[in-house]
Amino acid sequence: MTNQELALESVIECILEYGQYPANGKVQFDLYDFLFDKRDPSYALELLVASMSSNTQSFEERIARERKTVEALLVYALTDSILVANRAAEDAE
Repeated sequence: MTNQELALESVIECILEYGQYPANGKVQFDLYDFLFDKRDPSYALELLVASMSSNTQSFEERIARERKTVEALLVYALTDSILVANRAAEDAE
């Protein structure tokens, strides 16, 4: 993997884990704002309905599907971004 690919992976993992990048300090990327702009808000209601269901297995599957969808959106949006380029430069130091 290239330094750029590793940086992209690291940034996306942080965003998915903490809902922002970086995890601490001044926020440079906010997942809530990103999803508000990029996704139909009905997906959030679908997750809420699923969370109230007694079928926890289907809820876990729904979360996994949503996570993959969001990850794909993040890869598309952040590949070749300044945010990732800066992270790659920091990692190279």
